[in-house]
This record gives sequence, C-alpha cells and structure tokens, in this order.
Amino acid sequence: MSARFIWFVSLVLATGLFIALGLFWRSEFDLEVTHHDMRGPSQATSFRVVQLSDLHMQRFGEAEKVIVAQVQTLKPDLVVLTGDAIDRADALPVLKDFLAALGSIPVVAVPGNWEHWSGADFPALVTLFADQPNGRFLLNERVSFTSGERKIHLIGLDDFTAGQPDARLLSLAMSDDVTVLVQHSPGFFDAPEANRRMSQQRFSLCLSGHTHGGQITVGSWAPFRPVGSGRFVAGFYDIPGCRLYVSKGLGTSILPLRWGAASEIAVFDL
Repeated sequence: MSARFIWFVSLVLATGLFIALGLFWRSEFDLEVTHHDMRGPSQATSFRVVQLSDLHMQRFGEAEKVIVAQVQTLKPDLVVLTGDAIDRADALPVLKDFLAALGSIPVVAVPGNWEHWSGADFPALVTLFADQPNGRFLLNERVSFTSGERKIHLIGLDDFTAGQPDARLLSLAMSDDVTVLVQHSPGFFDAPEANRRMSQQRFSLCLSGHTHGGQITVGSWAPFRPVGSGRFVAGFYDIPGCRLYVSKGLGTSILPLRWGAASEIAVFDL
C-alpha cells in the first residue's frame, strides 16, 4: 500500500468527519450575540443597528427562525444584511420568507460575492426589499433612516470581491451625523483607492462580513479565509476613516461546518 494511497484515504476520511461534525454543529446552531455601545457621552438615546451577515440561506428552517426570534427580542431600529444572504439564484423565495418573518423592522442589504457568483436576479432583489416596510437593497447608494430624535445615514457599496464598488461614495461621510459604511468584503478597506479616500473622511462605523471569522479556527488561528478578506478575520479594526467591524456571520460556505467561530449577531447602539 503506497504512502500516496494512505494519504488520499486519510484525506477522504477527514473530510467525511468534518462534514458529519458540521451537520451536527449546524443542527445545534451555536449562536452568540455581541453588543457594542458606540454612543458618545452626551447621547442618552441610541439608534440600534443589528448586523446579520453571510446567512447563506437555502431554506427557512429552524436556525433561521432562531435568528428571527433573536432579532425581534433585540428591538432594533434597523437590520443591516452585509452580503451573502443567499448563495443560489433560486433562493429568493427563502429570503422573502425570512424578511416577512422579521415583520415591520426596516431592513437594508448590500450584495456579497455569492449574490454575484450565483447569478441572482439583482432587479428582483431590489423589488423584494422595496416591498418590505422601509426595506432597501443598496448597490452603491446612500439612504437615511430616522428613529425618534436620532438620524442615521447608510452608504451601501457593491461587493469588492465580485462586484464594482464605487469608491467615490466614500466622500459622502456626514461629519455631524451618524454615518455607517457597509461593504461585504473587508479587503476593500486596504485597497489603495479606498484607503486614500477613507483617510480624508470620518465614518461613525464601517461594517463588513465575508470572512466567517475563519469558519474553522484553532484558538485565534484562522487558516482558511475567502479571497477578498485581506488581513481581516473578525471583530473591530481601527482603519483610516472609521472603526471597522467584521462579523463572523451566521451561515457556512463550501463545508457545512463551523469550528471555533460561532455564528454571530452583532448589535450596535449608535
């Protein structure tokens, strides 16, 4: 028996074990909610933003129902989907069910690489979100929301990995108001053009996903991250022009497995 054959059999067995563990892990759905209070000392009231990233929905099952229930408990003023909500062109009905379950909560989304790679119908996505109460699918656009006395501006860019983000929108930061920049792939923020423009602005917060926090990690080591992740893995990063938060996301890609990188709902009080 050759060493090459033994290596191949070991690889197949290890892959099968990972998939089996992943199915079990996904069924248990290890979910964490992280809270980040970013209000200034003079701000008594907050505008609450809940970030959901990388759902990779293929069905509206128990895990998705858990997410919806958790979001409703958090009572957000706005939900932001930071890309890869779906990874199949035929999953639009699933996304529609998910949005309907969220009810009247305003929802804004930007595309991720998988909306592009799957051949998803972008006009249909725009219509789907427009049919929701205060819903918007942003493709290099800016939108504003108001809750009580608080107002927030969002700039939603196309995906850096598979789309065409318009860096010119980085000049629209509102210095006197809360302005949030949303871009699926965090590697965008190290691109020379983005870096140059960001250094001339100041955003209240930047939001990304894409990395899945590594999806499979050992301690702080994340050996596998998708192209477009750049140097980023998860959590806060201080970059020119803003504090960037990279969500670990909620779903899985390629392998149905999360190991050491729990699914995450991120909550920001601004």
